[in-house]
Amino acid sequence: MPKVTEDYRAARRDEIADAALRAFRRKGFQATSMAEIIEESGLSAGAIYGHYPSKAALVVEVAARVVGGRIEEIGRLVDESPMTPPPGLVRVLVTAMTRELGSPSVMLQLWGEAVTEVEIAELASTVLDRLLDTCRHYTSLWHQRTHGTPPDEADALAADQVPLLLAAVQGYVIQSSLLPGFDAEAYLASVERNLPS
Repeated sequence: MPKVTEDYRAARRDEIADAALRAFRRKGFQATSMAEIIEESGLSAGAIYGHYPSKAALVVEVAARVVGGRIEEIGRLVDESPMTPPPGLVRVLVTAMTRELGSPSVMLQLWGEAVTEVEIAELASTVLDRLLDTCRHYTSLWHQRTHGTPPDEADALAADQVPLLLAAVQGYVIQSSLLPGFDAEAYLASVERNLPS
């Protein structure tokens, strides 16, 4: 029997995670069964369970990929000149998240799952820490490059401001999911006008 390469395993895991994400977009995390994910993927149950032992493991994988992509995106923005002001990161994050998930409500469902699923709660904590670190680094660099702020002072400003940026992202997710007639553009424009930079 030929040996399965790591690249093949990674590609198969991506294929399964993509299928799970499509199913989650349609029905949400809670309402999507493993049988539906298996059907969506076109693979056998054995192939799925050989990579992911449970739906929670798949949720963790999908969430890690979504947030990981946002972290990489912010990392690329560091090379822009001029850099996007820190409140603009909210637009970058929610636009990319909506593009990838189809609806921010999928993220809200994930947070709900984190309340009762230990594995998902641990992931949420880990990825939020990574996202906060990335945004703090970005914001500190922005202050240094834009205003000539000394690094220690820029780090302190970033530590103070980034929780507000994350709260604005979370507010967008909640309001866009729950409020009929939510005006995304007005929300983002208000963030960009009113959050400190």
